[in-house]
Amino acid sequence: MSDGFPDVAPEFSRVITAARLPPHGIEESYEAKPDERAALAKRFELLRLDSLKAELSVKPGRLDIVTVTGKITATFVQNCVVTLEPLTTRMKLDIDVTFVPAGQAGGNKQSKAQEADEDLDDAPDEDIETYSKDRIDLGEMVAQQMAVNIDPYPRKPDAALPATEFGSKVVKMPGLGGLRDALKNKDKTKD
Repeated sequence: MSDGFPDVAPEFSRVITAARLPPHGIEESYEAKPDERAALAKRFELLRLDSLKAELSVKPGRLDIVTVTGKITATFVQNCVVTLEPLTTRMKLDIDVTFVPAGQAGGNKQSKAQEADEDLDDAPDEDIETYSKDRIDLGEMVAQQMAVNIDPYPRKPDAALPATEFGSKVVKMPGLGGLRDALKNKDKTKD
């Protein structure tokens, strides 16, 4: 789609209109419904997503910049990479995301973009996202923030790989000897 939103509707969509934000901002609370959690679990390859909640503060700034701060909590189950047993994780995240317009209308587009860059240079190291057509999907932002903080290699605290000693025993593989000889003969024929 040309408006910056994906062709498929996000599983946990909560769209706000940036131009309608009051000068003092808004406070938003979101909780994913069971069908949204099931769809997100599938998307992020989790066994289950038991809960996903967000408490957000949304504040407009200069040059249509919108800052979102708050907390995300989630409880989900994924497989331990060692034992392949289910492992429950409780995640608590503090977020600080800045949304900037994808493009500026008008003849002074370059100066507005430079001014926005200067404003962002003074900002702390938060995530910077773009939005278009005055729409910001806070639900999708929450889902993405959760996703990038999921441990890709979850491991139960007591899970251990079996000890392996390298070099203690040499195993001969007769099939590879023939390959070695063929490669040696090939090198000799090149000379």
